[in-house]
Amino acid sequence: MRLWSVLLLLPVATAIQAATLIGFAELPADTFVPGPTSGQFIEPVNGRTPPFMNQQPVQGFSALLEEKDGSYLALSDNGFGQRSNSSDYLLSMYLVQPDFRTASGGSGIIQIRNIVQLSDPEHYLPYQAVRKTDRLLTGADLDPESFQKAPDGSFWIGEEFNPSLLHFNKKGELLAPPFRLEGLVSVDNPGGETATLPRSRGFEGMAQSHDGRWLYPMLEGAMIGSEPGLNIYTFDSQTSQWVNNRASEPSYRYRLDADATAIGDFTLYSESAGLVIERDSKQGSEAALKKIYHVDFEQIDADGFLLKTLVVDLLKIKDPDDLNRDGSDLFSFPFWTIEGLVVVNRTTLAIVNDNNYPYGPAREAHGAEPDNTEFILVGIEALWE
Repeated sequence: MRLWSVLLLLPVATAIQAATLIGFAELPADTFVPGPTSGQFIEPVNGRTPPFMNQQPVQGFSALLEEKDGSYLALSDNGFGQRSNSSDYLLSMYLVQPDFRTASGGSGIIQIRNIVQLSDPEHYLPYQAVRKTDRLLTGADLDPESFQKAPDGSFWIGEEFNPSLLHFNKKGELLAPPFRLEGLVSVDNPGGETATLPRSRGFEGMAQSHDGRWLYPMLEGAMIGSEPGLNIYTFDSQTSQWVNNRASEPSYRYRLDADATAIGDFTLYSESAGLVIERDSKQGSEAALKKIYHVDFEQIDADGFLLKTLVVDLLKIKDPDDLNRDGSDLFSFPFWTIEGLVVVNRTTLAIVNDNNYPYGPAREAHGAEPDNTEFILVGIEALWE
């Protein structure tokens, strides 16, 4: 376990009162790019009748990274929610450019600038991938949920099916076999191993040290038969080795709120301090818990869990300029899954939802329609001086 000195101040409890929507952009639910036919294994829902001929939906943003030019990289998840229905969905990273609507202008439009499709040309996966010819990876092969960019421009991706860490180059090509942690096996694992982790509870979040060496993958849920709490592990990207000996020996432990069912993302903004998204499994008017908490690796409570301080309640955000054009000066982000978080600067967070196309809807005012991908900027009290 690697500990760091405290560099930043803890946000005060009043930060929640100051959370304000300062930017809003959205990508329409029915956004597609050319590709092989998708959705062949799902049923009609929300007015959408698959399959989607010769195209792929741009959806399911499960993690977010900011680029130097103000664009963002968004990682797509496995597609339609299960291994059994996503073998025709191509795993991709999207370079997106939001033109945020702000108090001073902006269109509120998100443009897709580039697409990098994940592949396994060297056959590093220890099991047979769906697409045997072009080796493009699908939602039946892996379920990407978190990622970080290494100093050399390659990518580390945390996924849920095994679960494992995966190393890809800039072109999206897998560079090595999956890095598994002893004793960590999902119900969805392709090898038929005895599960120690429920379905969809793998590496949902993954923070990274500022020098890029240390990765901190975080489980979405508790392990089977273990005490309540989520495990955070440590991976040395220079040696491609886990610091932890086995899954039952995490580096840190995180305790969810009583009404929370999972985390959505985990990111560091200093060498020891970071933010975690917590959520329940509800949406729309039924959503009760969508929050962002501050944690610090050097702040541990008496029970061995990271101390938490509330930063933002995503269901209660001020919107004095009505940036989402709903006629209200209050804004709520009531999506089932909220999985992308970036600390833009000391007073601004960028957040994006996983819209689970064609499912939903969380925006009930829109009727039985799939959710758009909403990308917001939230102003908060300063995270550091």
